[in-house]
Amino acid sequence: MVVDDNQDILSALTFILSRNAYRVSVRSRFDNFEQEMETLSPDLVLLDKSLGWADGCDLCRAIKANKKMSSIPVIMFSAYYKKREECLNAGASEFMEKPFEMNALLSTIRSFSAPPCNQGV
Repeated sequence: MVVDDNQDILSALTFILSRNAYRVSVRSRFDNFEQEMETLSPDLVLLDKSLGWADGCDLCRAIKANKKMSSIPVIMFSAYYKKREECLNAGASEFMEKPFEMNALLSTIRSFSAPPCNQGV
């Protein structure tokens, strides 16, 4: 799952991940974050730190505090490299600075998941 409020980023990540055999679900906003996350049950979450409607760190903490979702790897990203520590302290499995190199992103995703034909993002 990719969570970002920037449609260009959602489109680019959907294209790249789909071309690499990942099933992709995107969200630019949630009506009920925890309920939708539990229903979708993603294998991995790519989460922007700065969403127009929420702080990604708060969402990451909610994922990690929920027994049903706590094992889901969360890769957070931000244009501000100084946010790395804050994101990792919120429970993120990894942090990437935007703009990120797509091969580095794919490598990071692979380090947290099985081969793409068996996993969704």
